[in-house]
Amino acid sequence: MNPDFADAAERHWDDAHCLFQDDRFANADHLLGLSAECSLKAIMLGLGMQLNETTGAPVERKYRVHIDKLWDEFQTFATNRDGARYAAILRNDWAPFDDWSVNDRYASRSDIRQERVWVHNSGAGYARICLQTAWLDGVL
Repeated sequence: MNPDFADAAERHWDDAHCLFQDDRFANADHLLGLSAECSLKAIMLGLGMQLNETTGAPVERKYRVHIDKLWDEFQTFATNRDGARYAAILRNDWAPFDDWSVNDRYASRSDIRQERVWVHNSGAGYARICLQTAWLDGVL
């Protein structure tokens, strides 16, 4: 499988906002994290991240992580690959997904509050700006 991280980022972003409008915060929050993750992985791929040809997963184990870990990894990766411009958009003094976990998909919907989703929406929005900037720069 050849992943299309950029398309997946947009799909998750769109669906998250549909769910948010319907007050379905738990699934909106989950998709916002996945959208941010896919945005950053799309840029990393454009900057030279290698994928396993069979699985489509990043070859390097440290990049086979979700957004709660990838946010910081991306900054180092991008800076070391002439992508400091993208890392700067995310700011290194902010970690909006520190409290996000892919395992929250098993949480009760009442555990995911709207305030938390707003923070993750902001983080995903910045990742989306990075993606759009990389697209305009011809990195993707």
